[in-house]
Amino acid sequence: MAQFLEWLAGATCFGLFVYKWIIIAAVVMTWVSADPHNQIVQWIGRVTRPLWVWCEQRMPVMMAHFSAYASILVVIFAQIVIPAEIRSLSLFIQGQSDAAALLLQSGGHLLQGTSIVVQSLLFFCMFVLIAWFILGLVNPSLNNPLVRIIHVLADPLITPLQRYLPRTRTDWSPLVGVILFYLISSAIINPIAFYGSTMSFPVSICIY
Repeated sequence: MAQFLEWLAGATCFGLFVYKWIIIAAVVMTWVSADPHNQIVQWIGRVTRPLWVWCEQRMPVMMAHFSAYASILVVIFAQIVIPAEIRSLSLFIQGQSDAAALLLQSGGHLLQGTSIVVQSLLFFCMFVLIAWFILGLVNPSLNNPLVRIIHVLADPLITPLQRYLPRTRTDWSPLVGVILFYLISSAIINPIAFYGSTMSFPVSICIY
């Protein structure tokens, strides 16, 4: 049983890892003019669209543009938590832990999964804001599809900051947002993730 659960944990981790990259491929294809009649493109759409729709239905309307990226975060969370829970269950079945330890480890897995998802979201937002700041310096055409995507993603992040920052010739709100997100990640999220890892010991999470 222990060997089977370890195999199941590894297989789950690898399967979710592959699915995560399929979603990333689907996101990239939205940036270019992918051939909708291509069988591979159609297959990628079929296996990723249901999760996108599920995320979109549970997000605020103004954040619906993030549904594809939210689906990646959902898969990352599952990749961290599910294999770790299986390994904790394996230790419990083998008698190497008790019910209290199993619950403690489960709480640690959830804390780690949530922390890593939040960190991933913050770093994605930082990337978008840096890209928007650079694009603002060169003033590119909005006819470019990549520029439009970055604009759509950056607008809900920048608009609240612009209300409180003084107006200048150069819009510094993207860089202020980057600094703010970095401070949140390093000062709040990192300690939570570390605490979750201490709760999860000796079970390690699956990240690759």
